[in-house]
Amino acid sequence: MGGRPLRVGVVGAGGMGACHARNVAEIAGVELAWVADPDDSTGPEIAADLDCGWVPDANEAIDECDALVVACPDRFHAHFLNAALARRLPVLCEKPMTVELADGRRIIDTEQEIGRRLVQVGFMRVYDERHVQVADAVAGLGVVNHIRSVHRNTNEVARPLDQMLVESMIHDIHSARWLSGAEIVEVRTSVVRRDRGIRMAILTCRLSNGGVATLEFDDAAAGYEVSIEVSADRGNVVSAETPRAVVRANGSVGAELGDDWFTPFLATYRAEMGDWLSSIGDGVARGPSAWDGYAAQCVVAAAVASYESGLAVPVELGDQPNVYQEGPS
Repeated sequence: MGGRPLRVGVVGAGGMGACHARNVAEIAGVELAWVADPDDSTGPEIAADLDCGWVPDANEAIDECDALVVACPDRFHAHFLNAALARRLPVLCEKPMTVELADGRRIIDTEQEIGRRLVQVGFMRVYDERHVQVADAVAGLGVVNHIRSVHRNTNEVARPLDQMLVESMIHDIHSARWLSGAEIVEVRTSVVRRDRGIRMAILTCRLSNGGVATLEFDDAAAGYEVSIEVSADRGNVVSAETPRAVVRANGSVGAELGDDWFTPFLATYRAEMGDWLSSIGDGVARGPSAWDGYAAQCVVAAAVASYESGLAVPVELGDQPNVYQEGPS
């Protein structure tokens, strides 16, 4: 690039796109080239705030960047991933990697043909301090036997199971693969229904190392929380509690849970962006891969099939291509 800054384009100016754009703009030696969004109020506003260009259609500007962030609606992910791969551009793509499983498989096949990883998927918990602490501790405790993941959300409107899985539980699915170092080979889905629709989903997952993962999700809890516990051959690790002020008032002692899923992860998103951009400079991909994105989608498909059949369903993943042989990341 002749010594000029790395030019990064961001597709999408919504909540996640704006967050990623701001993080790019704050990193020295990197240029936020443009933000793309068809909304002619939000897009220009973000662009003006960050002193970069705005285009309504990212297809018009993709050749003017050296790397791409994809944070647009899920249904457009596959298009921009393919466009980036065709130009050999590194790309950070928000989850889910694609909507259709076949599109995810094509991304895998394309990277295999290219011969190296270019896609990083936004499973940002690998950069979250509490999850990293668990991963570091578990690394010295031998084979993982059980993972219990608890994820509580505060949605006012009920969501169908497939949406709940793709928008929320896909993070828990990746965490189970990452922290165990194993694949999920079978899943059984149970749900709790209330007047609003599906209130809770519980996935019981069999792992390729013989262990089990239990993923619990409550979509209408009292507050937003994420926690994880891992039991291994030589010990047990529980994620730390999120620091919160203790309030003593009205004859009671407590702490505010809150319903904000975004703010607690702001430092995590900054770390994710910094590492992704650093990996481009180093020429070595490090974060969650396209294979991780595809594997999580395969688990989602099996979980939906289990819900529909009432049976445990095997995860049809296939062989991991050579370009991803380091395992879940």
